[in-house]
Amino acid sequence: MPSLLPRAEQKNILITGASSGIGEALAWACAKRGMNLALVARRLDRLENLAERIRERYQVQVEVAALNICENEKIMPIFMGFSELLGRIDIVVANAGILKSRKVGDGRIDRDAQVFETNVLGAIATSESAISLFRMQGRGGHLAVISSYSAFMPLPSGAAYSASKAAVSSYFNAVRAPLLRENISLSLIYPGFVSTDLLQGFNSHGLPIIAKAKDVAEEILTAILAKKKNAIVPRLPWAVLYQMQKLVPNALLNSVQKFL
Repeated sequence: MPSLLPRAEQKNILITGASSGIGEALAWACAKRGMNLALVARRLDRLENLAERIRERYQVQVEVAALNICENEKIMPIFMGFSELLGRIDIVVANAGILKSRKVGDGRIDRDAQVFETNVLGAIATSESAISLFRMQGRGGHLAVISSYSAFMPLPSGAAYSASKAAVSSYFNAVRAPLLRENISLSLIYPGFVSTDLLQGFNSHGLPIIAKAKDVAEEILTAILAKKKNAIVPRLPWAVLYQMQKLVPNALLNSVQKFL
């Protein structure tokens, strides 16, 4: 049955961390709108399975490659390969990330280091290759970076994750203006708690996972295609909560965070 959603105009989109969670859901959302896909993740078997299912359902081109975004030197060759296969890449979504919880004071700084390497340096490395690719292709491009609502409301048991997402937000807000001069637009996306593999293993504290990845992906894609600078998704309740949070005393916020 054909989709009732509007089709994007011949867009080719590259998504990192596409083998599960928001990345996988976003791939499906893009395919429904007629977008060709370039998908990367560490798990090639899952990517190939996803690509096969998408091709069977939608008339779109899907290319995949195994990639660990912490292996910086491998990113650009893969991106260039995708550009050759699809003709060009219009949008790059830096979605790949990890979450490792720990109790503060347990000495496991190595877990925090892994989170920062993937979520911050990995996102920066992804953006560097994306920007270089857009310059080579000409005509600019669009970069979307997936942050997290935890950048605004840190999780005590996931302090490194929250801090990494705050760092991502700060970094990409800083580089936004210089990129615009090259016709490269940038969207920062802040998902709330979403039911994904990433969060399921972390949810020992009963976090309010109130959104499905499929629904969040639709809102993310809408924000990307509209080239929104910042988007909190899903809008209800998270965008509303963000406004309310500004009015809540810090003491009350600290009390709430004890349960997260």
